[in-house]
Amino acid sequence: MDRLEAALKTHPGLKRPKNEDAVGGEATPWGGVYVVADGMGGHRTGEVASRLAVETVLARLSREEPPSPKDLLEALEEANGRIHREAQRPENRGMGTTCTVLVLDLPYALVAHVGDSRAYLLREGNLLQLTEDHSWVAERVRQGLLSPEEARTHRWRNVITNALGSFPQARVDLLGLKLRPGDTFLLCTDGLSGVLEERALKEVLAHFPPAEAAERLVALANEWGGPDNVSVAVVRVPEALPERQRPYALPLEAAKGEPVRLQVGEVPEELTTQILEPAPKRGRVGWRDALLILLWVVVVAYILLNSLRTP
Repeated sequence: MDRLEAALKTHPGLKRPKNEDAVGGEATPWGGVYVVADGMGGHRTGEVASRLAVETVLARLSREEPPSPKDLLEALEEANGRIHREAQRPENRGMGTTCTVLVLDLPYALVAHVGDSRAYLLREGNLLQLTEDHSWVAERVRQGLLSPEEARTHRWRNVITNALGSFPQARVDLLGLKLRPGDTFLLCTDGLSGVLEERALKEVLAHFPPAEAAERLVALANEWGGPDNVSVAVVRVPEALPERQRPYALPLEAAKGEPVRLQVGEVPEELTTQILEPAPKRGRVGWRDALLILLWVVVVAYILLNSLRTP
């Protein structure tokens, strides 16, 4: 495989009258951008929110030059602003959407995430959940108050604590990592992750190309009841990856291939040297440090003067 492979699939499921999910993607000269979103707030408003999220992100990021982590964050902020303004209308109260974005800037990947849709990475036979759910039950699991099994069946499992459009400012998780040949990504709404166990996801991703994997995953979710809208994006990176430098730096772990949460703004974007090494931090001496240094010099001078005195 010497090129990027990707497949998108969405289905209303078997219990919902309308599909409030949205999924989109586009290959680019430097890699690609892929998005899944799960709208909320009613049949019309949920559909509008998810569509606005996908359209805004793709329009902002699908261009000739690869985006930086800051660009990715700004795309989500722009989508959040558009949805939040729409949600101020009385007929749109409660409108919002989850949104999970994968940017492949070969040989690197960036992931942005809001809500309880998910991004997974299949690497060398192991399936890793890259994102953390922004939901009531997920927070209780992280606190040790619920087990993962209890969370899957809890009556509040669909209560999310963060969504695009819910607040004036977006709260976005950002991750980065260096790719390895054959890495496969799965973006999905909870219509899939809430129905199928991870071992089923891994088996399908490991044994089928993206187009067939997407079809099979959606079909399996519907075979298990199809309780919700289900959307997936399956993306497999090439075996031969380019070696490039980027005008942004990644933490050392991410540059070696480990998924790492990014804090935008900590590393200057103008850094263009050695993406595989963390940027050196230049310390600034404060007045307390200067005072301590001065006192140290005075004490040393006093000791030296006393030692030089003749009895």
